[in-house]
Amino acid sequence: MKVKLLLSSIVLVATTAVASPFEKPEDAIHYRQSAFTMIAANFGDMAEMVKGRKDWNQDVFAQRAQYISQLSLMPEEAFNVEGSDKGDTKAKPEIWSDWNGFTGKLTKFQGDLAQLANVSSEGDERATKKAFGVAAKNCKSCHTDYKFR
Repeated sequence: MKVKLLLSSIVLVATTAVASPFEKPEDAIHYRQSAFTMIAANFGDMAEMVKGRKDWNQDVFAQRAQYISQLSLMPEEAFNVEGSDKGDTKAKPEIWSDWNGFTGKLTKFQGDLAQLANVSSEGDERATKKAFGVAAKNCKSCHTDYKFR
């Protein structure tokens, strides 16, 4: 009996500990904005290379692709925090009213970025630029539907 109680307590504490790292809605907003800011900084540098405004560097591009692939996994949990649809945010209400549409686009974006990271690590500039275009198109469509400018 004591073992069952102990195990139940451990599971309850572990579940509670990973449920949400955010104490307030503002924390969730800041968290997701921070992740998106880092994605944008890396994505912008990559876009400059693709557009020829910056010298092409496959190694740097591949590293940035790895970064944004990992970063893209972070924001979703911060949209699930009650009250995080209010306050200092550019998130449109459609995120919450069309949750399946939003998460579908986010999942596709995550997949596109994982593909970009894989392709860019192989060293083929042309294939890398093509994969970047796919990810950029999806990124823009999500901004159009779910982000205030």
